[in-house]
Amino acid sequence: MRSVFAQVIAALLGLLAAALPVHAFDIDFPVRCELGRDCWIQQHVDHDKSSGAADFQCGSATYDGHDGTDIRVRDTTVSADVLAVADGVVKGTRDGMPDKLVSNDEDRKAVANRECGNGVVIRHETGFETQYCHMKSGTVAVKKGDTIARGQALGKVGYSGSAAFPHVHLTLRKTNKVIDPFSGSIDRGCEADDTSMWSEAASKVLAGKDARVLRVGLSPESVDLDMLEHNLVTDEPPAKDWPALIGYAWLINLKAGDTINLAITGPSGEISGHQIVLDRAKAQYMLRAGKKRASDPWPAGNYRVNLTVTAKDGKATIEENREFAVN
Repeated sequence: MRSVFAQVIAALLGLLAAALPVHAFDIDFPVRCELGRDCWIQQHVDHDKSSGAADFQCGSATYDGHDGTDIRVRDTTVSADVLAVADGVVKGTRDGMPDKLVSNDEDRKAVANRECGNGVVIRHETGFETQYCHMKSGTVAVKKGDTIARGQALGKVGYSGSAAFPHVHLTLRKTNKVIDPFSGSIDRGCEADDTSMWSEAASKVLAGKDARVLRVGLSPESVDLDMLEHNLVTDEPPAKDWPALIGYAWLINLKAGDTINLAITGPSGEISGHQIVLDRAKAQYMLRAGKKRASDPWPAGNYRVNLTVTAKDGKATIEENREFAVN
């Protein structure tokens, strides 16, 4: 028989192993894109067990009960492959649900119990499982029972199911328990040390990619979020006969207390500006500033849209300018 001391040590080691996040399994990034340029992480796993919400850094880039990582593309016209994050076997798939952005309760009711939309579930080693949601209709390229290699294309990013923007929602689980790949757990709270589940290759993709600007530009007409999501806003340079100059900035993951300042300048100085201080965190936000053209054409010269975001502590977190020439 083992000594009492040996039994106590074994029990303590067992408790320690159960408490620590797993490291033997890692995952690659699930979208073929350049993070910070044509795709962005918009939402993380919720670590708050109450009715509130907190991401792995105790930030606001999540919402109550969110169980995955959302990687978005800029708009609905963008095509990007969804990739298997590790080797495994397909447990199940769904395809054929339409791509339609949800914007109200009626839209959400229409996809009740099918919120994931078109997707794939893959079983991996030692009890791990990944789920990929909101894929583009008709693009799911695997079937139940298929053996999948890390990095293999599963389909395309879409906006089927309960999706308010085009993205893939990745959920990582072990024995049916959700794990945040950024922290290795959700049980230790958002203030615990990070023990990332991302592979070395994925970590290189993720490093330093915290940009939150999706698009900044000028338009001859009013712009709204739906137009931006569907890429219905011109990217042409302004012309002398444009009826208006409307500057816009489209951003994600803004924090309460952020000050957003948008200004349009032309050859003779400032044309229009708009500043706002956010009273709460915003998953996505758009700010506009503009002016209608008088009877005369816009004068030739350089026009600029200037965007700054300043945190509550006064530190500028975003500074972006776009310049246009009117000939």
